Amino acid sequence: MTVDQAVLDWFSLAPSAVTRPQEPDRGLPPAAPPSSWPAHPAERERLLEDLVRQEIGHVLDCPPTAVDRHQTLTDLGVGSMIGLELQRRLAAALAVEPELTFILRAPDTGTLARYLDRLLTPSKAGTEQRDIADPAAK
Repeated sequence: MTVDQAVLDWFSLAPSAVTRPQEPDRGLPPAAPPSSWPAHPAERERLLEDLVRQEIGHVLDCPPTAVDRHQTLTDLGVGSMIGLELQRRLAAALAVEPELTFILRAPDTGTLARYLDRLLTPSKAGTEQRDIADPAAK
């Protein structure tokens, strides 16, 4: 068993995990289906980046305005455990399955927003998807 697995097992068995009340989300509501999103890519990206900053702020317990758009997520304080929570929240808000490795390696919130946009609009899959999904390849 790895250390990460042991930590995950501890969190799932900890009494606080069962008794902790779910606090209501403040800020943006869950994302609407892609068909009702703005057609213009820049507007969709702005909305997604706002959602990303909101969710990062939630998991880091800070206001979304304190999340620097130009820092990497690891520089902001998103590690593996917080990354898992962020992945879960983004998946629930957008009904997509973002990859944890991409979330942790995203060079900034805009890149993560573009990646989520590609997941929401599967017709854009292909070489563009690979370019955005691997920030280290650039």
